[in-house]
Amino acid sequence: MLLLNTSPKELGLELLRVLFVGVVIGILGGLAANLFVLGVGAIDGVIRQQMAGQSVLSSGLIRWAALIVGAFCIYGLKQAFKMDRWHGPADAILGAHRPDAAFPARQGFISTTAAFISASAGASVGQYGPVLHFGASVGAQVRALFPTRLTPDIYVACGVAAAISAGFGAPIAAVVLVSEAILRHFAIRAVAPITVSAIVATAVTPLFFDRVSPYSVSAVGTDWGLLPIVLGLGACAALLAIVFMRSLLMTAAWAKARNNDLAMVLLAATLMAIIGMLVPEAVGLGTQSVNDLLAGEKMMGEAVLMLLAKLAATVVCIGLGLVGGVFSPALFLGASLGYLAGFIAVGLGYDPSAVVMLTVVGMAAVAGSVIGAPIGVVLIVFEFTRSYEFAVAAILAVSMSSFISTRLFCYSFFDRQLIMRGFDLRQGREFLSLKDISVSELEVEVITPVSEAATGEEMVAHLRASNRTEAYVVDTEGKLIGVVPILTALAENSSAASSLINADYLVLKLSDDLQQALSVARQFVGEAIPVIDDSGALVGCISEGSILGGTLDRQEEVKGRERN
Repeated sequence: MLLLNTSPKELGLELLRVLFVGVVIGILGGLAANLFVLGVGAIDGVIRQQMAGQSVLSSGLIRWAALIVGAFCIYGLKQAFKMDRWHGPADAILGAHRPDAAFPARQGFISTTAAFISASAGASVGQYGPVLHFGASVGAQVRALFPTRLTPDIYVACGVAAAISAGFGAPIAAVVLVSEAILRHFAIRAVAPITVSAIVATAVTPLFFDRVSPYSVSAVGTDWGLLPIVLGLGACAALLAIVFMRSLLMTAAWAKARNNDLAMVLLAATLMAIIGMLVPEAVGLGTQSVNDLLAGEKMMGEAVLMLLAKLAATVVCIGLGLVGGVFSPALFLGASLGYLAGFIAVGLGYDPSAVVMLTVVGMAAVAGSVIGAPIGVVLIVFEFTRSYEFAVAAILAVSMSSFISTRLFCYSFFDRQLIMRGFDLRQGREFLSLKDISVSELEVEVITPVSEAATGEEMVAHLRASNRTEAYVVDTEGKLIGVVPILTALAENSSAASSLINADYLVLKLSDDLQQALSVARQFVGEAIPVIDDSGALVGCISEGSILGGTLDRQEEVKGRERN
């Protein structure tokens, strides 16, 4: 028996739409993710070839020249397309929570191009954030070309899942991570197309590209006596993640206050080149350096230096304007921290194989706090290590790390970015969706105002005729200048309205959103809230009931989407 009286034909057509959307976005997202990663590697490889055999100073100057060229290209891109800021995963998350708002796909493609330039030049930035946002932009663009009954947030989620799946070769983790970090809920209507996109994107990699998982590790047996160290590592990972995220935001705020984008990106390029000369492992994506740590090829002092250099380099690059992601740097920092924990464990008498396990656990713990997807990160660990023991250790450390960082900082780096822009996801998508409804879409009642020369007696007669208790006074241009209650007009029946108006009144604009209207309604005491246009002219008034009714209708609509 089919639910909701769906006919076999309708069900078949819906399944075809889901498959079509999933396959198209999966292919496009998979191709984009692979081309981004391989393109960055190819350009960086050419730069490294020029550096090969050179002295430290000469190779450093070559890298500096590449970074300077990249900085000028990024600045030119921002100016040419009049970008007020770069876009990233935070915008993909916001787009999924505001499906009725237009997704900034154009800005997403431009921002991904800028991130590609940064990473190719050797900046210490991540690749997965830009690829994720590019996937979201691809999903939004596909919906513009092939609209179906699927809501816009599902298209965005499909694009993100495709990008993550292609990047890590982890389709199961991609489905969970998208539901956890992007959609922030699990819905049956979303699982099918997201799963199809993730699996198709994973299949695209071996079919068209000679790529495997970026990180290689040989899983070994786990000594469960390491659990206290795992818990301690989780706590340390939370503190490291908080320092990392706060430093990024503080540096970005400092750079913005300077109001000189070109000088900032050139400074970032120069500082990155200097750090790279001192600690070459800090340059670029750092994938090979992480694999060296996973293979146990670094000394303890080298790991400390790598951690500090990568932290400084990433904060400088992203904070000063060399755009890129934070996921890869978080994995690098976590790997370095876990590697150090491994050395401590060996010093306490544990088997040397603990170094590998703790390195992987450190990667998961720091990354989970930074991106706000603890379960998704653990599944990535499980899929690329194929080790149940590693996954169990990882979820213990990630739980500890996320518990601490959520309370001392925020749910994720992206959530804090959105809060700084006025979007608090903790309020829920029902409340956020109120920003997509303007006062002009509600029931604004047209009213007849009174002139500022009207007497109290005239206002009383006007209010009795219109069955109202408040008179709205306008000037000769029709602009609202105040409100006069009927009791005031009765007490001063010979006085002019201009002398009786209450200038301390609440007002709404037609362009205000429902969230702002609800905030005003909470403070309002009276008959109805006056509504004006952008010029200040009185348009009408709106009751608290209309605002509340619009709010409840909107929230019920959003809940209905989540209930399929």
